[in-house]
Amino acid sequence: MQDPFYTKEKRRKPAGILAADAWLDSSLYEFWQTAGRGYTRYQDFMSRFHVSGIKRLIVEILSDAFSFAAIGVVLVVALALPAFDIIDRGAFNKAEDYSVVFLDRYGTEIGRRGIRSDDSVALDQMPDYLIKATLATEDRRFYEHFGIDVVGTLRAVATNAQGERGTQGGSSITQQLAKNLFLSSERTINRKIVEAFLAVWLEWHYSKDQILKLYFDRAYMGRQFRRHRRFRILFRQARAGHFPR
Repeated sequence: MQDPFYTKEKRRKPAGILAADAWLDSSLYEFWQTAGRGYTRYQDFMSRFHVSGIKRLIVEILSDAFSFAAIGVVLVVALALPAFDIIDRGAFNKAEDYSVVFLDRYGTEIGRRGIRSDDSVALDQMPDYLIKATLATEDRRFYEHFGIDVVGTLRAVATNAQGERGTQGGSSITQQLAKNLFLSSERTINRKIVEAFLAVWLEWHYSKDQILKLYFDRAYMGRQFRRHRRFRILFRQARAGHFPR
């Protein structure tokens, strides 16, 4: 019986084309066989790490947490780029000789308060009670943290969220110094992130006593310290025992 698929066209195909067709079929077959064996080995390998139940839930939670943490780090670093620019330029806020400068809504200076930062009292000459009182009210863990008081910040966030009396600030002395040296007083998340990076930078490059000294040079301590001369007179009186301890 004659093969119904055996036609004159097929009979006229050159032997080279038939050989190429056979080689292509064989190659595709071998490729899929190899791919199948590779996929099987991959499944066998991954089955060693298969988890289910509560373990799977924990793995998925940790995986998502690491992913969000990585995204958060990228965003924080992006927001903190101005801090690195400030550090590179060494842009200490030296334009203001006084710690507090008052401006009207048009940007015109209307007053100054605070001590000058270029000729101040040495830290070892300051009354001990002043240093202790400042640390007790502003940053109790100043000599323990790395520039950011995590415990104090969390406590301030919890207190403010509960709406208790007043509003607590969680900024450490180093963060306040970073704001006074480099930044403005605007209340934005971006500024707080930059402030945190600058605080860590200050802790890395200066000792705790140097940071505290710079803080006293820049911090506003009340109307009685509005003049540098008055500031030195008060400290001399304190060292002489004229102030109650």
